[in-house]
Amino acid sequence: MVTRIGIIGDVHAEHERLERALTFLAGEGVDTVICTGDLADGQGCLERCVALLAEHNVQTVRGNHDRWVLEDKARHIPNAHLRQQLSGTVIDFLEALPQEHHLETRMGALKLCHGVGSNDLKKVWPGTERMPAERSAHLDDIIAEGRFRLMVNGHVHYRTLIHFHGMALLNAGTLRGDHRPGFSMLDLEAEEVHGFELEPSVHAVKVHSLHPCDATRVFTNTQHFDDNWEPVTLYA
Repeated sequence: MVTRIGIIGDVHAEHERLERALTFLAGEGVDTVICTGDLADGQGCLERCVALLAEHNVQTVRGNHDRWVLEDKARHIPNAHLRQQLSGTVIDFLEALPQEHHLETRMGALKLCHGVGSNDLKKVWPGTERMPAERSAHLDDIIAEGRFRLMVNGHVHYRTLIHFHGMALLNAGTLRGDHRPGFSMLDLEAEEVHGFELEPSVHAVKVHSLHPCDATRVFTNTQHFDDNWEPVTLYA
């Protein structure tokens, strides 16, 4: 049964940071590594990222940037990759990525996706003073189904933990940017999530229980978001 899971957020061609994260997680003896996609569109080497993900057998889903490069859409964005410049190996890898991946773990079933399920552009956010709530009827259906104890997504680029009754939602963040790029690790024996940052070198920054403490907001579903949430972050 899967107990220790490495979590890589949106990659955006950051091959050097990806290699550092994967090397560290291998040293931690994780059972598997999962990734929220968005491999494309960044300053690094997409070819090397794909090779690393394949080499480490990382379970990866397709993000909106991966879909865009395959569809030749939104290529005006900074550091965009062009399909005609990619090797057949990279194109085949991106085309084979699923929208969702399910994993049986020690704590129960885990859903991996980029946004929410098959919607790779959907954000989820309980609402804070600086950013209004982002609700999702699809996520509400997933919660109500009761099948998944854990869900890991990306797209928001902010490593957070949101507690619902019966399910924890973990945003995996991103490897991109100069402001605290990092990754996470689930320890399901201890029922904790560990946050790590990559700069200037890999270092642990935060640990949270997957069970909410007395002061933590716990939502029934996203319709109960009220713009009054104190983010549970995986940053220093």
